[in-house]
Amino acid sequence: MSHIIPVIMSGGAGSRLWPLSRRAYPKQLLPLIGNQTMVQQTAERLSGEDYGDPVFICNADHAAPITKQMGDMNRDVGAIITEPVGRNTAPVAVVAALHAQAMGADNLVLLAPADHYVTNPQAFRDTVSKAVPAARSGKLVTFGITPDGPETGYGYIEQGAELYDGVYSVEAFREKPDAQTAQSYIDSGNFAWNAGIFLFSPAAFLSEIAKFAPDIVAAATRAFNAAKRKKNRVDLDAVSFADCPPESIDYAVMEKTKIAAVVPCDIGWNDIGSYTALHDVRKDEHGLSVPPATFSIGATNCLVETDGPRVALVGVDNVGVIINDGIVMVVALDKAQDVKKVVDQIKKDGEASLL
Repeated sequence: MSHIIPVIMSGGAGSRLWPLSRRAYPKQLLPLIGNQTMVQQTAERLSGEDYGDPVFICNADHAAPITKQMGDMNRDVGAIITEPVGRNTAPVAVVAALHAQAMGADNLVLLAPADHYVTNPQAFRDTVSKAVPAARSGKLVTFGITPDGPETGYGYIEQGAELYDGVYSVEAFREKPDAQTAQSYIDSGNFAWNAGIFLFSPAAFLSEIAKFAPDIVAAATRAFNAAKRKKNRVDLDAVSFADCPPESIDYAVMEKTKIAAVVPCDIGWNDIGSYTALHDVRKDEHGLSVPPATFSIGATNCLVETDGPRVALVGVDNVGVIINDGIVMVVALDKAQDVKKVVDQIKKDGEASLL
């Protein structure tokens, strides 16, 4: 019986959410929104009658916590595939395709990051169902998020002619734009945010990426074939996987192929990639996202995240206060993307224990 095999990419470091997100427990393993972790929310969203058990591709150190978190949900795991080294999403997609193909020739791969937040999971599943006929016909389908404004932090997908009901050809992928260009995209009504979620037939994907990135296919295939396997654990061969050029699936194949398709969708999507994004999802009607014990006097547009010490905010705006494991960080929320620079400085200074 054929299935949609959900393959959850859980290899990110979440460096823009330091010091909450650390090497041992990056953001996808944390309950940033609600009681469930982001991995748990993603696994629940990618489930249903037509779905197989979730497959995770992750760092070896995260295999145990992911397994435990799935057990806490009473969810079986299809496989835990571990990366010996990070090599971006194109090699991961090849491995996902090879694994799904080995499970059954008729399977489709639903490839999704572990760290997205979706307020309407059923709308997402309905969108996936709409995309299935296109994927079964050999299209490489991606999901475009209907924009709610001229966001400059995301790439965009320009849609072309309608191929199936609600499924369109991809005219072009566009890099993150400046504000003026982003506004022109919104005004045209013909663009969607690139969410980095894909649905495809393994055979179609492997055939297509081999045209544009044969070195990635060759190295990732060697790593998969030479992997160490025990029960549902697959440890990719370290030497072969390290030979994979570290390219994204967009750059390696989606931007070059003529068989890409896009399904626009409005699912309440947010890429929790920074404290600004986290604040946007959590904030109340006063623009505050703070624990109940926080003292707030005349403060607006603030985020507080603390693992113990209480915080008082007085007359401040646009401020994030993050306290975790003995580290205190104060950040202007409109500069939250620069938190990654702190992580880069920590690496440069050789203070790995802080990561």
